[in-house]
Amino acid sequence: MKTVSFVSKKGGVGKTTSAIHFAYWLAINGYAVVLVDDDNNRTATNWAERAESNPKFDVPFKIVSFRAMSKAIGGADYVVIDSQASHTDDDLKDFAEDCNLVIIPTKADISSARAATETADAIVNSNGQYKILIADAPGYNKNAKELRDDLVESGYSVFAKAIRRGEGVNHAALNGNTLAQMTGKYKMPWRDYETVFSEISELIA
Repeated sequence: MKTVSFVSKKGGVGKTTSAIHFAYWLAINGYAVVLVDDDNNRTATNWAERAESNPKFDVPFKIVSFRAMSKAIGGADYVVIDSQASHTDDDLKDFAEDCNLVIIPTKADISSARAATETADAIVNSNGQYKILIADAPGYNKNAKELRDDLVESGYSVFAKAIRRGEGVNHAALNGNTLAQMTGKYKMPWRDYETVFSEISELIA
């Protein structure tokens, strides 16, 4: 069993969206997956409740609370953790020690990037493995590329592919499905996620 967590000291950077889509990608590729909703807002759980009323979509993985995690992960190939924001260094130490990979989403702005680097530094200090994911990147905007270049130049590990911003994210969340069920331009961020998720699977193989 492998554990991947989506973590940042800052909220609103795409942790839940990325965690849900990674769990979905793993499930449709044949893995038994448990998504642990450790966010106080219970965003993933609320999404699953909307999915239950969507006759065209079935969630192909389990979603459980952190308290129920120990009883729910038996037989899972992957555990995906959607964490809450504002972690202490002790919390981040636990993620570093317990997870095969910590994914740190960030938007292409200074405050999000600072939170990402602080999170990455804490993971490294606890000998964990991490990678920064630039998410919600505006189309035709140089900020994401410039941020990635700056992070890499500073010695941080960053996914080559950024997740572009798209209205499909909001539509999928409201409808209780994923970007994979979107069509046309609404589906474009899913293509980015597929590239990133393939890289994740290679990193922890």
